[in-house]
Amino acid sequence: MAFPAMMLLGAFLLLNSVSAWAEPSADEGLHVFKSANCVGCHKWSGEGGGGYGGAAANLRRTALSLDQIEHTIRCGRPATGMPHFDPDAYSDGRCYGLKKAQMSAATMPPEPDHYLRPADIDAVAKYVVSHIKGKGPPTFAQCQAFFGDGTRACDVYEKTSDSSGAQAGASAGSAHQHLKIESAPDANAGK
Repeated sequence: MAFPAMMLLGAFLLLNSVSAWAEPSADEGLHVFKSANCVGCHKWSGEGGGGYGGAAANLRRTALSLDQIEHTIRCGRPATGMPHFDPDAYSDGRCYGLKKAQMSAATMPPEPDHYLRPADIDAVAKYVVSHIKGKGPPTFAQCQAFFGDGTRACDVYEKTSDSSGAQAGASAGSAHQHLKIESAPDANAGK
């Protein structure tokens, strides 16, 4: 009787450890994007531009790979407003070969409101690549996917379709034309 119970316990532990290594879901990445306040600088759409933290990169137009995006989240960007979300980023030279003692206050990336676990960094980087990078101008459907159905935040986008039936952004005749979302060049381009 003890042997079958041990096998069940072993199977349970194995399944739980396998699920811990599973790919993060888009919902996890979206949750981290919101909770880590990526929205404060990059905006909900990832377009960046002027924000609370300065001129953030346009994630919709970034040329960075998944690994480079993860590295940027983990290490921040020296001499910019991009925070480092790894608490040990500058303790041992893992980020850009630099240690905190080697950096001035002006070049040290800021600390975030809260640090992220490696799984959270992975989830938000994958969310950026799968839901923001290369997606063109933001649409009504993307806005609703971010904020939820029925939100007034998406009123700046009309529910119009082009000839293929795809959602289009606000038209020139929109009553909300004055509320267009800012866009800025990709701060990461050429680096």
